[in-house]
This record gives sequence, structure tokens and C-alpha cells, in this order.
Amino acid sequence: MSKKRMVVLGIIVFILLFAVMDYTSPTSEEMEQWMLDENDIVCTKDGGVNYCEKDNQAVWRRSGHFRNVGFFSSYERNYEYDTGEQLIYRTFGFLGKIIPMEDGRVWKIVN
Repeated sequence: MSKKRMVVLGIIVFILLFAVMDYTSPTSEEMEQWMLDENDIVCTKDGGVNYCEKDNQAVWRRSGHFRNVGFFSSYERNYEYDTGEQLIYRTFGFLGKIIPMEDGRVWKIVN
């Protein structure tokens, strides 16, 4: 094989690999639902407003962010309960898998 063919083949493989990774990267809705299920948080919608509970405690505020950079995504969600307690959940999505993350060096790199 000539060098030109090798370069063209390498570019094609890279584009295909990136397309597969982008297609399988979890969406924000998938990550949100996984996070709710994993942490036993139940949300109901009443007139367009979401009401959420965990362990029979109302969740008053939810905030967070979602980042999708093509071949992976990260999602962080902060929950504040009526008692004032706050919990932060972090996840990393790659090739269709969702992985819980802790705050630390790896999280700072992907986020």
C-alpha cells in the first residue's frame, strides 16, 4: 500500500470511529433518567412543573449542567432538599455507558 492510501484509510477510519462514538454518547435525557433511577429520586409532573422526592423528602431545587463534546458527555446535577442538605451527582457517558464519577482530577479533566 502506498503512503497516500494509508493516510486516506486512516482518515476514513478516524471519521467512522468518531461518528460511532458521537452516535453512542448518552443524551442529557438519558443521563438524567439514569441519575434519577440510580439515586431513587422520584419526579412527577403537575401542570408543567416537576416535583421530586427522595426518601420522602421534597427536593426543592435542582441545578446542573450537561456537556457533550462529541465522543463523550458529562453531566452534573445538584439537588437541594427542604432540610437544606445538598447532594451533587456526577456522571460520565462514553460509548453508550454511563459511569458515576467523584469530584477529583479525572472529573476536572472531562468537565
